[in-house]
Amino acid sequence: MRGRARPRLLPFLACAALLAAAGCAPSRTVLTGPEGAQAARFFARLEKEAPFPVKASFSGIARPRGRGALPFIAGVNAPGPASETLGLYDPTGVAVAFLANDGRALTVSRGPMAELAELKADMKLHPGPVSLARILTGAPGFPVSGGEASRDRDGRWVLSDERQTLFSDPGRRFLSRAEYRVGDVEATVEYPERSDAAPPGVIAMKVRGIPISMRRDP
Repeated sequence: MRGRARPRLLPFLACAALLAAAGCAPSRTVLTGPEGAQAARFFARLEKEAPFPVKASFSGIARPRGRGALPFIAGVNAPGPASETLGLYDPTGVAVAFLANDGRALTVSRGPMAELAELKADMKLHPGPVSLARILTGAPGFPVSGGEASRDRDGRWVLSDERQTLFSDPGRRFLSRAEYRVGDVEATVEYPERSDAAPPGVIAMKVRGIPISMRRDP
């Protein structure tokens, strides 16, 4: 890919939460008793089974309104959920920003091409105990503890708390979609080509109305 991207997805990568889902939530049946407990255990297991250490790179395209497609490159190196580094680069491989997550705060550091993301200074963010690597490998971003379990009209299990809403696939084998909430920001992440519990090859997002697609590199 040629040319330089203006990666407007930095807030998502920093907060792991910048997508707003449009429309109304589908009708769901609240689960109590054994099935509710089973659904909660299912999502808790997905969080615990995230494939750490994680080291992966991604090629992506952002499509902001009124502009052409903007390519970017991202890479994550995470020995564990409290020790994560994510790099964001323009298509030529020049760094735009680096994110370091210690499990409590995300530190964002400027790269040589920081102006492409309009990042004027280093910053520290406090989204809570989110894991960027878990999200990028198809697992729940926040720890799973409690929440309301339900079943949607397609038979998918759903678990929702104040920070995230998690959706299984209809066969209840893996995470197919997640919605995240940080302050007044809402975010959704989908894994459209996923067919098993292995890390997804494609991630689809919409960041503040900007569609973003990411494909995991071989």
